[in-house]
Amino acid sequence: MVLEANGWTWSLLEAGILPMVATDLAPEGVLSTPVQTPVNALLLRGHGRTVLVDAGSGPFVTAWDGCTDELSTVLAAHDASPDLIVITHLDFDHCGGVVIGGDEGLTPAFPGVAVLAPAAAVAEARSELPPENPAAQVIAALDRAGLIEGYEDDAEPAPGIRLRSAPGHRLGHSIVEVGDSFVHAVDIVHHPLHVENLEWDRTWDFEPEVALATRTRILGELAQSGSTVVTSHFDSPGVIERAGDRLRWTALR
Repeated sequence: MVLEANGWTWSLLEAGILPMVATDLAPEGVLSTPVQTPVNALLLRGHGRTVLVDAGSGPFVTAWDGCTDELSTVLAAHDASPDLIVITHLDFDHCGGVVIGGDEGLTPAFPGVAVLAPAAAVAEARSELPPENPAAQVIAALDRAGLIEGYEDDAEPAPGIRLRSAPGHRLGHSIVEVGDSFVHAVDIVHHPLHVENLEWDRTWDFEPEVALATRTRILGELAQSGSTVVTSHFDSPGVIERAGDRLRWTALR
């Protein structure tokens, strides 16, 4: 699906699949295991730019049993070569695809293309994480090439694109707002059922209570604004709607 927002055309790209255990997403008996969860990237084209938001798992695809990575194939199908890459946080399934290689060393998958990532997460990867951590490896490879730059809350890396802090899931976790009608909510929620059951999405959050407060606030804002929404792990765009005193997800096909 290709749609427009604020002078940008956007495409939700399925860069891979991440099989998740059902009870990591919902109470026992609600979902069947495994849940074949998409790993999405977002492609934005407009204003003379081609921006890729997140990049799949890349060489870290083996870090999760059954994970797949198809970013290069999907980009080729869209005839897309990004001139800027934005990473919303440094989990392997979001940042891994900006590098290629293996045991002999990692190098940028997009030579010469700048990569923006949350400044706090970049600093952590450089100084606090063990060197074998995927985030540390990615940042080290990009540092060697001089391609990584940290961003702060409310950064605007291109016209009409705003990177907004959404704390709790991971250090530096950010969502992407394009104008006032389109939002990439990233990992605020991991399954459509989480929109109406906000408390279910706890397994993957670094600070669960902070993440719960973040998703409650931001999803409430999205229900009020009527913005079109995509996430990193839903298989289609949709909207957040009010349903009594709860929220619900309505997919747009």
